[in-house]
Amino acid sequence: MPSSRQFRFPAFSVSQKISWGYLLVCLFSLAAVIYSLNALKDQTDLSRRLVRVDFQALTLAQEMIRNLLAQERIERQALVLKDGSLVELYNNRLNEYQNLQTALAEIPLDNRPEVLSKSNFREMSARMAALIEQKKWREAASLSEKELFPLRSNCLEVIRNLQQQLQEALDDSLKALPEKSRQAYRTTLILLFSGLLLASLIAGRLLYKFHQSLQLLTLATRQLSDGNYDVVPPLNSRDEFGQLAREFSIMAQKLKELEQVNLDASPLTHLPGNRRIEKELQRRVDLGISFANIYIDLDDFKVYNDRYGFQAGSNVIYHMGQIIQQAVTELGNSDDLVGHIGGDDYVVLSTPDRTEEIARRIIAEFDRTIADFYSEKDRKAGSVSSADRFGTLRVYPIMTVSIACVMSGNLKHPSPQAISRECAKLKKHLKGLPGSNFMIDRRWHR
Repeated sequence: MPSSRQFRFPAFSVSQKISWGYLLVCLFSLAAVIYSLNALKDQTDLSRRLVRVDFQALTLAQEMIRNLLAQERIERQALVLKDGSLVELYNNRLNEYQNLQTALAEIPLDNRPEVLSKSNFREMSARMAALIEQKKWREAASLSEKELFPLRSNCLEVIRNLQQQLQEALDDSLKALPEKSRQAYRTTLILLFSGLLLASLIAGRLLYKFHQSLQLLTLATRQLSDGNYDVVPPLNSRDEFGQLAREFSIMAQKLKELEQVNLDASPLTHLPGNRRIEKELQRRVDLGISFANIYIDLDDFKVYNDRYGFQAGSNVIYHMGQIIQQAVTELGNSDDLVGHIGGDDYVVLSTPDRTEEIARRIIAEFDRTIADFYSEKDRKAGSVSSADRFGTLRVYPIMTVSIACVMSGNLKHPSPQAISRECAKLKKHLKGLPGSNFMIDRRWHR
């Protein structure tokens, strides 16, 4: 059989190649072509829908849920604190929700919830924003409790149901891909070998092409189902097989991105690790977003770890992660990032206006609870006796926390490296102070 270097088909589709090459092929060969093309089209359409419809709709549904929850938090904060300044943030969330709703409406979903197309939620939310701005707290509270909260809860339930349906459909589609490929592979081979006696040299070439493409796609599908998201079917042709391979690769990368969010998390605190932190930090720098880098470090943690052991130290690390996460959830923004660098070092990426509240809450909660991790004897003494690196017995206080806050907007040329250097300087200064402390660097750095 001539090699691909000796003879190459023009850039025809599979159906065109068959039309020119199979003029005298018997019914079995024709049946094989029809079956394989139908199976190929089904898988191509499925892959395209997964990438362009299901993945996108699932992402938008998740964003809408987070947005509605953020609206609810802002609304409650405004009513509790009677703070009319939150109306701008509230309106921003309303506009974001409207954009997400519009984007979801443009996706061709089979079962689109009708409640998402209703406009009374937008109008009612606008009324709430007006009442907050006018500081009519009693009317705002009544509107929130009797009308807006039930309607928002209904929207959340509908979107969560939609999210669950999309996730189930996505899982079913991914599970069906390997079986469909194997079934198409087996059936095509049976039909092709039945008509092989009447096939010409070109028919043999096409048979090899079919066999190779389906085998590679079956193998790639199996590897994907086993968790190998870097699989790339080596099909570079411009026909339907090449298109399916390209769609398959796009789908695999989307799955890899979703999986990476979980793989990068710290196994101890379940918070995002260094890779996610660096990626988000670089993204904010590249977009020119003004943000606060809040670096959190435990003081005298090594002394505690040496005295009480690795497991006790791990408990403190986990507890600190919970404190930080709770503080950011209650006082921060919906898109703030809480990360665990490693050991007793954490980082929070938030906005400058939230920094001081978050830092104060972390220190207050840590100082209130850390003594529970010490023995009764050490709690009463308020300190721990331990040998330093030179073997000298020293007395160390109960653990404290140092928080260094650097604003990206105060750096002439903000970068992850520059922010890290400024955090290190603040941390060094804070380590020399007694007790738990935080410092916000508001200076302009050239």
